[in-house]
Amino acid sequence: MSTDLTSEREPTRARRAALRLAFGVTACFALVEAVGWDATFLAPLLTAQVLTKLRQPPSLSQGLALVLLIGLSTGFVLAITKSLLSHPAALILTLALLLYLSFYAHLRGAPNLVTLLLQISVVSLPVLAVASPDAAVEFAGVLVSAGFVAVLTAWVAFAVFPGDATDTAPQASAGASNVPSPPQAAREALLNTLVLMPVLTGFVLVASELAVVVLIVIVNLLRQHNPLQGRHAALGLILGNLIGGLAAAVVYNLILLNDTFPFFVMVCLAATLAFAGRIATAGQRAPIYVIALATFILLLGLGMTPLPGGSGEAFVTRLVNVLWASAYAVGAVSVLEFWRIRPTHDVPVEPSAR
Repeated sequence: MSTDLTSEREPTRARRAALRLAFGVTACFALVEAVGWDATFLAPLLTAQVLTKLRQPPSLSQGLALVLLIGLSTGFVLAITKSLLSHPAALILTLALLLYLSFYAHLRGAPNLVTLLLQISVVSLPVLAVASPDAAVEFAGVLVSAGFVAVLTAWVAFAVFPGDATDTAPQASAGASNVPSPPQAAREALLNTLVLMPVLTGFVLVASELAVVVLIVIVNLLRQHNPLQGRHAALGLILGNLIGGLAAAVVYNLILLNDTFPFFVMVCLAATLAFAGRIATAGQRAPIYVIALATFILLLGLGMTPLPGGSGEAFVTRLVNVLWASAYAVGAVSVLEFWRIRPTHDVPVEPSAR
């Protein structure tokens, strides 16, 4: 009987989680558009990352601690960037260390929002600072504000669509692996850093605001990639980026045809509901739709408001760069797959002594 009740409640839980995710992302998009923030994509992107992982809202103390950690980590990266800007080699080595530590912390279960914001800071602030120090400072402020808004939006979303103690996060059904052991997490963090650093180094030496989009896409893909699921799962993440990019192009052009705030909210809610529903029910394929939602938010937000100090490029150009970033990340991950730690059941066991 209890098994039957549990199976009956699963669709309700999935529906509630999907509505919570779609409402949170749309409400956050509406808020930042209404107040005219720069880098519109940041707060909704962070909100999506929080609501796809949380089963229950953070407590007041946890929320305040998250905001404090976000401010400290972003300020720390900005201070390092400004102090080492005239020493590129030292700056790049320091960024590599920060990325390694953040990937390790993420794999070991550190707060998702904090590690993501630290990684976004590491890949964006140095690139922007090389092009314009003022733009880097402005973007750092937007990052901290976006983290604060993401926490507030999560509280509101859980208040509107409350869960219970048996709820799961929207992506919990994706077959998320258990927390890896310290040696395995260290190996994975090193390989993720090796994938990201060549691109980051190139963009730091040749500054471009467009680089921020490419780097954030690679960071999101590496955070979603599960090495135990093989190359087919990695290729699926390219498909996720393509789906998200095409959806963003459609929604962006619809908004251009009817440039009113209520219409923007309506089409944004419809698109996020479609993604959220698939994230909550797609099982092992959920990471594909998580990437698709992130790409949708990133491209639509950039279409609405460019990065500080940047300019709006053609939508096709942004989509091509997103696909290029995905192809690079999947290719690099595939090349490095040989060095990844295999599951323990693949390790041969020595015969016992007679």
